[in-house]
This record gives sequence, C-alpha cells and structure tokens, in this order.
Amino acid sequence: MIKAVVLDDEAIIAADVAHQLNARSGWCAEATTTFEEALALLKGGSVQVLFLDIEMPGFNGVELAHNLKRDFPYTDVIFVTAYPEYAVGAFRVSAVDYILKPVARSVLAEACARVEQRHKEAAETAITDEQKFVVRSFGRVDIVPASDVTFVRAERNYVALVCEEREYLYRATIVDIEQALSSKGFMRCHRSFLVRHDLIKSMVRANGVLTKLQLVTGHSVPVGAAYRNAVKDLYTAS
Repeated sequence: MIKAVVLDDEAIIAADVAHQLNARSGWCAEATTTFEEALALLKGGSVQVLFLDIEMPGFNGVELAHNLKRDFPYTDVIFVTAYPEYAVGAFRVSAVDYILKPVARSVLAEACARVEQRHKEAAETAITDEQKFVVRSFGRVDIVPASDVTFVRAERNYVALVCEEREYLYRATIVDIEQALSSKGFMRCHRSFLVRHDLIKSMVRANGVLTKLQLVTGHSVPVGAAYRNAVKDLYTAS
C-alpha cells in the first residue's frame, strides 16, 4: 500500500486528488489544506508520497519541499500547481513529477505509475547477489555492502543500517533483513535489533541478567529477554 498526503489550500482540489488516489488500487490518500496537518501526517510515518501545491498562503511549496526533505528524505514529492514556471525549481528538489492544474485523470495516473515503478525497482534491487543494499533517497543512491553494516535497528516501516561512521535508512522490515542476513553472520538479539556477531566484544549484565552487547566498534545494542539464551549459546560457542 502506497500512502499519500495531498496538501493544497483549495479544499476542492485536495479532495479531488485524494479521491482519485483512493480509487487507484494499492493507494491510500488523505487530503489537507494546512501545512500543520500535513506535517502531523508525515510525522505519523509511512507516508511515501506528498502531493504538494506551490503557491499557498504563507509559504512556497518548492521551499517547503526543500525543508521537508531533511526530515523526510524518503517521501517522494509530486507538485500539483497552476504555474508551469516553477518546474525547474521543483526538479532541483528531486520532485518525482510536476502536474499542472486542472488535474487530468490520465496525468495523475501516469504520475502514480511512475511512483509504483520506483517502488518496484527498489524492491527488486534491494539486496543483490553480493549482499549489497541499494539505499535510495532524494536525488541519491547509496550502495551499502552488508559487510559494512555493524548492526540493524528497526525504525517503523524502515530499518537503520548502522555502519561504523554512518547509518542509512532503508525501506524494509527487520524480519526481511533478518532473513537476508542470517547466513551472513548476523543474528537477532532483540525484537528491534540484528547484530553482526563477529563484532561482539562483551556481554553486559545488570543484576546478573544479560541486557546488552558491547561491540568492538564502540556501539552497544540491547538484548531482549526472548533472545538471551540464543545470544549466550552463540557467544559461548564462539
């Protein structure tokens, strides 16, 4: 399911675009006329696409997109506007598409298809045979070898691939990554964490109970109650 938010100060247009999106298989959209409500929806997580007007009272959509991409780098932006002259600026903030009002159903359908193709390609190339993660963000693609990953942390509908000096947000579940990396030296130590077990330096206990793992990189990760015995067994056998 692709979740979208439509922000336009004209309620009729916002509602119409959201209605068309909700009528499309695999899409779920909410319409709003205020930045505050749109921001709340974005902070709620799982928003893959923001349909954004440009000229709105109090702010410019292109500038808004530029600011939002710092906090929501994995939310695609599609501009919906009556003004063609903003197109260059829009694509400078890596907009996926630029739709002119009035919004034709065929044009909106093409934009949706473009988003769907992006998601399909991301899923198909997520992990290659060489176990490299393809991490896509605004105007950028990073190739992250699994061997560079220290541990993995669940982040809502994403995971954070934590490397020694940097981390990458990647669209997948912790279960997906566990299945992909279980044969690559990673193990589940917590409902929200995977760790590369050759990097475990020591086990840390509190009142005699194993609570976390200290890694040679200086990181530490928690150990969940359901995973303590497996961690102990692996550590003892190594």
